[in-house]
Amino acid sequence: MLSWVRKYSRSWFVALAIGAIAIVFIFWGVGGFKSGRFQEVASVNGTPILLSTFIRQYNETLKEYQERTQGELSEEAVKKLHLKEQTLNRLIDEVLVQQGARRAEITVSTPELQEWIRRQPYFQEDGQFSERRYLGLLARIRLSPAQFEEQERQSLLLQKFIQSLTAFAKVSDGELQEYFRLAREKVAVQYLALPVESFLARQHPGDAEIAAYYQEHPGEFHLPERVKVRYILFRPQDFLAKAEVSPQEVEEYLKDHEKELGRPLTIRVREIFLALPPKPSFKARRQLEEKAWNLLQQVKGGADFAELVQKFSQDEASRKQGGDRGDIRRGQNPGTWDKVAFALSPGEVGLAVTPKGFHLIKLEEVKEYDLAVGKKGQALATRKLREEKARRLAREAAQQARGEMAAAPFGEVAKKFGLTPKETPLFTLATPLPDLGKSQLFQETAFGLQPQEISRVVELPAGFALLQCLEHLPAAEPPLEEVQDRVRQAVARQMARKQAGEEAAKLLQRLKQGEPLSRVAAQAALPLHTSSLFTRGQGFLHQPQAEPLTSAAFQLSAQHPYPPKPISWQNKYYLLAFKSRQAPSPEEFQKEQEKLRGEVLQYKRQLIFDAWLAGERQRAKIKIYEIPS
Repeated sequence: MLSWVRKYSRSWFVALAIGAIAIVFIFWGVGGFKSGRFQEVASVNGTPILLSTFIRQYNETLKEYQERTQGELSEEAVKKLHLKEQTLNRLIDEVLVQQGARRAEITVSTPELQEWIRRQPYFQEDGQFSERRYLGLLARIRLSPAQFEEQERQSLLLQKFIQSLTAFAKVSDGELQEYFRLAREKVAVQYLALPVESFLARQHPGDAEIAAYYQEHPGEFHLPERVKVRYILFRPQDFLAKAEVSPQEVEEYLKDHEKELGRPLTIRVREIFLALPPKPSFKARRQLEEKAWNLLQQVKGGADFAELVQKFSQDEASRKQGGDRGDIRRGQNPGTWDKVAFALSPGEVGLAVTPKGFHLIKLEEVKEYDLAVGKKGQALATRKLREEKARRLAREAAQQARGEMAAAPFGEVAKKFGLTPKETPLFTLATPLPDLGKSQLFQETAFGLQPQEISRVVELPAGFALLQCLEHLPAAEPPLEEVQDRVRQAVARQMARKQAGEEAAKLLQRLKQGEPLSRVAAQAALPLHTSSLFTRGQGFLHQPQAEPLTSAAFQLSAQHPYPPKPISWQNKYYLLAFKSRQAPSPEEFQKEQEKLRGEVLQYKRQLIFDAWLAGERQRAKIKIYEIPS
């Protein structure tokens, strides 16, 4: 539910951040696409989902994941995340909610819509709605006011429907106390860990076992599609000497880029900081992200920023000052923090993600500007113009070389341009390349070539490349002789895991029969460890992803000090023994009661919405024609 509210409240802002979203056809061939009618991807109770809508939503989803990972996503990663299926399911859910809102006769009046838009900080100057800023921002994302207002009307409509659907959710005092106990209760355990690796040296699989394993696990040794190319790279820096810039060009550049050359140098901000736990699991990170977006929407909806600081910020020093972090200069914080904070206008709020956590940043004022004027401005403009010209010259040289390769060999043309071709090893789509690293476009281009075929000019961050395919091998199942050592290692690991599990079970049985834990540990030559107290959220050894061990630890007690069986996690078998349990105090409950009530209420609303949506999906007539591939 939170992701719904977040999606609709920020959809236009995502478009602003990445420019007008072009409909691109990178991962699918539209020419061969077939559908029920008019290029529909699916229909929901007769309402069509068009291909153009699917592609636009896919691009937005892809951009969100790139923002989270702070980099590109390879095609392999896209497939692993099932982004296309996620996109289609999201659109189906959207249609179901729209249909539910219509049945409930929920509407959004024009005054409601106008008030909603006026409150958005993006459209305000000095705390007041600015029509000039409003029209200017819409022009940047190529939306007319009518289109934008219809989009926002739908956003409000869906939010009102979801709120009405979940309005009856209540939290009793008993539920709240139980939630608090589960969230704050702590346990400590003693434990032994048997590494599977320590049993490897004892394993000596025979030929029959190796052959049988290979037959039972053919996909494990599958060789993916591979390609080998040679390439030349036209680097812009090699053309800088030829990139001449006139004083007139510098002057025109300074006029055209006046705002870009002057930037905030020192700012004053308020911040709500939500800290990530050490080595957070995907689930923990996602939950914290949802919480951050929820707080951002509350601020955008008019909530008092200082009050939210007091309730939620985990930075003790700034929280005492209402979130005020004082004067901050560029470079004092991680680059992702600076990128958000220094792009805000006074009064605006943004969300930055750093390795430490999520930062809701409200810009109070710009204290000092770094103005690139005089000689400094001229030098900067000259450098940028030369870099642009050098890149253009590099591109032109690459295009010229590509044209000459129609009549001359690849190597001869490279030599004419003073370049020595480089040769890659055989690589897969996921293989980082020497000198190039993980370059998605380079690799995708290479895999589109047949032997001896020469690519088009490929634009990379480092320059402009031309590739010639030397070898292109299809995916294959290798004969056992080629992978025998790998299979032997796999069989040995399987045997070691089995032996480690059996040994751990024997040790656990001795503990259950009453032998002291210290004696069992000493005789098995295993170190006896004691954990500190930890909550369910912190996880065993403060590792939230260690859910099997955490769950087992909280089921232990003085009466039942050992789990029913050893627990396998990260290539080790663990034997846990109960040490102590600490219940949260009533004073803690009183202090956090209201904050917890909000969290539990939101969770219950999420369950209600999820249940409603699941029911609607079961009853709906959903036709999926084809997911572009």
